[in-house]
Amino acid sequence: MTRADNFAKLKSLAEQPVSIRDLFDTEPDRLSRFVMREGPLRADFSKQAMSQDALDALLSFAATCDLEEWRAKLFAGETVNTSENRAVLHMALRGVGGSDAVKAEVADMREHMASFADKIRREGTFKAIVHIGIGGSDLGPRLVADAFQASADMALDLRFAENIDGASIQDALVGLDPATTLVVVVSKSFTTQETRMNAEAARTWLTQALGETAGDNFIAVTANRDGALDFNIPPGQIFDFWDWVGGRYSVWSAVGLSLQIAFGPDIFAEFLNGAAAMDRHFRDQPLQDNLPVMMALTGIWNRNGLGYSSLAVIPYARRIRKLAAFLQQLEMESNGKRITREGTEAGLTCPIIWGDEGTNGQHAFFQWLHQGPSEGAYGGAPVDFIAVLKDHSARPDHHAALLANCFAQSEALMVGKDEDAVRAELEPRPDAQAIIPQKAFPGNRPSTTITLDELSPFALGHLIALYEHKVFVQGVIWNVNSFDQWGVQLGKVLATTILTEMQAGQTGNHDPSTAALMGLVNT
Repeated sequence: MTRADNFAKLKSLAEQPVSIRDLFDTEPDRLSRFVMREGPLRADFSKQAMSQDALDALLSFAATCDLEEWRAKLFAGETVNTSENRAVLHMALRGVGGSDAVKAEVADMREHMASFADKIRREGTFKAIVHIGIGGSDLGPRLVADAFQASADMALDLRFAENIDGASIQDALVGLDPATTLVVVVSKSFTTQETRMNAEAARTWLTQALGETAGDNFIAVTANRDGALDFNIPPGQIFDFWDWVGGRYSVWSAVGLSLQIAFGPDIFAEFLNGAAAMDRHFRDQPLQDNLPVMMALTGIWNRNGLGYSSLAVIPYARRIRKLAAFLQQLEMESNGKRITREGTEAGLTCPIIWGDEGTNGQHAFFQWLHQGPSEGAYGGAPVDFIAVLKDHSARPDHHAALLANCFAQSEALMVGKDEDAVRAELEPRPDAQAIIPQKAFPGNRPSTTITLDELSPFALGHLIALYEHKVFVQGVIWNVNSFDQWGVQLGKVLATTILTEMQAGQTGNHDPSTAALMGLVNT
């Protein structure tokens, strides 16, 4: 069957409505088929509006897309980023896959990072780190830094500056002593506008206090070593960034050096090991027993079968509250494509990724999740609930209430509340007939619940790698290149042009609206 035929079959299956609650009765083995555990991570897909027949069709679809062949190419280091003619080897940073030459490069870099981090920690000169980057050079390290604090002490004050808004670098530097502050500049090209401007602001701040030795307080992580040298960063403090590592997959590389310095190389190594365990699972397990494959196929069903346009990601764990923002880049930059590898229209691909931490979201957008309309088959949007079973805050009452809310929301989305139940509560209220439909919940709204035994560095690596491989599988099925990002370039080019024109007091050749906006700025 062609891809078009398979998508048509999914649509046909999806047109046969199902009751998620009834599936537990008609499929007695549903939990054993739709709940999967790998290491410290358990994923429960049983509350998805997807029958076993639908899952079987999805698995057959994945096989016809040559998923196993693409997976083999990925781990063999073949060129899977076809538009840029590059291999994709972020798994090699975790010790899985790659050629002997790549493995040697990675081993050297990991040793260099660990010894450098140990030296900084041992000497005790620096008390704070300001990590400057944007996109994957910021979102990954920021997410991981929060999460590491659940199980490890932070030896240095770790701060982040990412936005071109001057408040970002201003907030990062406020109250710090230049003499004891280490600035880590992360930019693959060393020309990214936001990162460059923030780095220059930090250099001015350091130079005013330290003079010619300011460069000693800088570290660069980049593929442009010459650019870092021109910035006056000592050669021994420049860490390489290879072109086979995409920014949104880069936290495992020297991009994570700030994390090693702040939390220690051993903690970072656990993080890598957790991801490597998920890599091996994805590489070695057959499709029907493969957790990333199951997660990807669930998303395909919701997007291409049921027609949902978004996915809500709700971590019921404050230490991973940045997960939705991280996944927005990982998923939407990877698979937010409308054109296939062959240059044709792809059809429906990546949904919108959004969310916030629980229980905050319950008091904001959960009204829409439970009762709002949608273009999807059953209303609302699919949800990924993520919970940590171990209490890391030494507040067991809080943690029990947090987990209860998480589990209750997934159940409530599924079971809803029918009008008969509402009627029994309201009658004999005179306006009951008008109020009953407003208080009824349709239910049958799909969700997945992922639990981690604890928020250890290993478990965090496991979780992030799970989503990475989910993205790859979906990219194969949608036939898009998950590893380029041409869509981010046009706005960057125009921004450079507009900035130059505004600084010269010109409006240039732009549409009337843009020209008027430029005229508002007094540079």
